[in-house]
Amino acid sequence: MLEIQNVECLNDTTLNIVKRRTKKNQILLYDTQRRFDDFVMKLKYRNNGKYEDIPHYIIDKSGKIYKIFDTKYSSVTFDVPNIDKRQIKIAIENLGWLNKNTITGVLHNWINDPYRLVPFVKKWRGFYFWDEYTEEQYKSLSELCISLSIEHNIPYKSVPSQAIFSDSIKFKGIICKSNFNDIYKDINPSFDFKIFNEYDKEKR
Repeated sequence: MLEIQNVECLNDTTLNIVKRRTKKNQILLYDTQRRFDDFVMKLKYRNNGKYEDIPHYIIDKSGKIYKIFDTKYSSVTFDVPNIDKRQIKIAIENLGWLNKNTITGVLHNWINDPYRLVPFVKKWRGFYFWDEYTEEQYKSLSELCISLSIEHNIPYKSVPSQAIFSDSIKFKGIICKSNFNDIYKDINPSFDFKIFNEYDKEKR
């Protein structure tokens, strides 16, 4: 059974979301690009509480699913109403691209969170080292996407890569932020669509 938790310090009555009911036909995947607790504080306090890019759900490294606000409403990610209003947004805890200190050799993300694990290595969009997703995240993401696709009658299909997809705006299904424009680096190239699809087959 799908277990979904709330984030106690976040209240959807104070978050800067668009409280207008809209039909959804896309599930957007993107990264937190920082650790879970820091991401939650960003949602609460950035821009003096007026931060607009709020996900409907967050999946942390252990696979726990947190619901932030109701999927009938929307938030601003692309600042294009025709895109934003029809998306259900899932942020996956992941540090994203990693930089290496040339003196110490220590890897860190863009806000200097240290990375102590073995990174995924691939040259992509100007970077080489990436934080990897966990098996627990793949499993929870699959379960959540299946549930949302049934609830909102969203076609259960995904763009099977992180590459630019020319029909991103018109696409109905599961899509990555990186499919829209090469300025985005999430979902990052360590995401394995084969693993994601295997969990899909187990659940459907």
